[in-house]
Amino acid sequence: MATNSKIPLTKTWIVLIILLCTVVISYSVPRATYVGTDIISRINVPLTINTWQGKDVSDQLKLDITIDTNKFISEAKIIKYVNDQGDKLDFIILDAGNFHHPNVCFTAAGYKIEELDDTEFTLGNRTIRAKTLYTEKNQESSVSLYWIVIDKKITYHWIEQKMKQLYFSMFNRKRIGLMVRFDVRTDKDHIDNAVSTAKHFITELNHELSPEKAEYLFGKN
Repeated sequence: MATNSKIPLTKTWIVLIILLCTVVISYSVPRATYVGTDIISRINVPLTINTWQGKDVSDQLKLDITIDTNKFISEAKIIKYVNDQGDKLDFIILDAGNFHHPNVCFTAAGYKIEELDDTEFTLGNRTIRAKTLYTEKNQESSVSLYWIVIDKKITYHWIEQKMKQLYFSMFNRKRIGLMVRFDVRTDKDHIDNAVSTAKHFITELNHELSPEKAEYLFGKN
């Protein structure tokens, strides 16, 4: 009976110690702000990829670059591609200090979202598992494939990404974090075709990039 009575007390002390450490760290470690790395501009994504022709529309994105907050996007690239068969694909890269979940972004923009099974495919010696969504708004509908790469390593779980972000912020460590997304225009009857189109485009894009630059988008082998 004596042993059992000590267990709650022990747990209480553990919780108190954790809370105390959190408070000490919060006040002793300088507040870190995310610093962009300009990596996106250095990747030099080509506008012509096989039969795809692209137009860079990044300047149409209004970025919040307020340096007084940790929550801002420091760099982004959006390229709209069309191939010789009329397929339309948007390639989006975000370099962000605080990634917003795509479900939240789409919902805030008024889209109806349907989560699909993850899309898994092989890219050289890599196996990538992309989160996949079907979105609708008015007369516009698309399939979106996306993933997050932090320091050339794909992060598959949102909680894992948030924990890494907290670690880097606490110790003011500079890192490269990118969200990579591919949106293919389609209707609900042709989702599989749209996914195949995205996978084919990604394969061709990978061939156009040097191995080092491809690692920033697709992770290391």
